Amino acid sequence: MPGRILPALLRTALLAVALLALSATPAQADPLIPLPSPGQPVATDITPTGATLTWTRPTGPVFRYSMQRLVDGEWQGFSSMPFNTVTFVALTPDTEYTVAVRAAALVGSGYTMSPLSEPLTFRTPPADAAAPA
Repeated sequence: MPGRILPALLRTALLAVALLALSATPAQADPLIPLPSPGQPVATDITPTGATLTWTRPTGPVFRYSMQRLVDGEWQGFSSMPFNTVTFVALTPDTEYTVAVRAAALVGSGYTMSPLSEPLTFRTPPADAAAPA
């Protein structure tokens, strides 16, 4: 019997080492799919200090939107919202704004952040601009 115990222990030890090696291998996750880009924003109700921006929703499980503003050649976060419209009320008069929006996916949906939409450039009128008739 002692001659058979050693080979059985060796087989068990080798099996345990093989199982440890398999469990240490990271699981291959399915790659996340980017959401499609939202539609290009459209600006309405532009005043010296405000504007309303609206865009079309992309297909897919959208959680939030992130409005980005182009500043000195770089996209920077500007605002975040759960809907596909936003009204800004503290803009600077007589200032040009270039903005784009991206959609964030619901966690666990298999999707990831969308690319930026086509950008929109608009200008707020000067503060002394007459109110539209």
